[in-house]
Amino acid sequence: MLNQTVIERIRQHDVLNVGVSLGFKGLSFRNVLHNCWEGFDIDLARAVAVAVLGDVGKIHYMPLQSGDRFRALRDGVIDLGSFNSSITFQRETESEVSFVHPMLFDGEVLMTPAGNLLEPVEQVKYTRERRIAAMRGSTTEENLKRYFGNLNLSCEIRLFDSPTQARQAYQLGECNIYCLDSYLLAGERAQLKDKEAHIILQDRISLEAMSPAVSSHDTQWLKAVTWIMRTLIEAENLQVTSKNILEMSQEATGYLRTFLYPSEQHCKNLGLRPDFIRAIIHQVGNYGEIFQRNLGKYSELNQERRDNNLWSQGGMLYSPLFI
Repeated sequence: MLNQTVIERIRQHDVLNVGVSLGFKGLSFRNVLHNCWEGFDIDLARAVAVAVLGDVGKIHYMPLQSGDRFRALRDGVIDLGSFNSSITFQRETESEVSFVHPMLFDGEVLMTPAGNLLEPVEQVKYTRERRIAAMRGSTTEENLKRYFGNLNLSCEIRLFDSPTQARQAYQLGECNIYCLDSYLLAGERAQLKDKEAHIILQDRISLEAMSPAVSSHDTQWLKAVTWIMRTLIEAENLQVTSKNILEMSQEATGYLRTFLYPSEQHCKNLGLRPDFIRAIIHQVGNYGEIFQRNLGKYSELNQERRDNNLWSQGGMLYSPLFI
């Protein structure tokens, strides 16, 4: 069907095809023991599956290298990219993809063995050697060149196709610095055999805003996924959780009712189920629940939310109104 929309294609096949990373603990990571995908990015994808198909399980995950992910979106191989990609000018103007609402604010940092420091100061200018492991096809290489150039420090950047390759090169000493976004790097550090011997330095070489991505050729799909992401943020803002959604749905009045019970016509215009907001919160939870179980205090990584707090709590997250 030449004019088939993305949502029509998803419903025809009864599955959401989602591109994910090759495996970053906390973001998108395949749990071999339970034979399932887990992580922050995975839960964002699950929210989309609920909104369109009513079921978190109707997802086919496709791990993609950084250099292949936007091509897969452009060619319709995947319906949604939930692979922790940074929003950049070049990507939106060259790759025929559009980013939806920013869902994770972070920045690239550096990890090195404690023995690579000349002095007990956790800054890159005090490192002995600078062979840096980074991911091919990411923003990291350009950020490293700019940051080290500004410091007048020499470095050797070695690019890898997968986090497994990069982590192994770092663990074996082929590289003595590893550069990734801070939440990703916390997950990589957690997998090292001697993680306490490795220090995440104070340097922050970039500021990044991450978001799921979709093809720029279907405006309905772009709007739909954007409002699904905003649903997660506004639910936390209104203190609606997976634990109290049933009670709050029954007692809702005013703006809370407007949020939980959107117009059927508005939902139809987006191609989403009329109960999509309540279903997402019930089956996946709000933004805070997703963050804390994958990256925060209920996860192995135990990371602070930092900029990923609600605006009302000093962070950068907020949603436009559901009116």
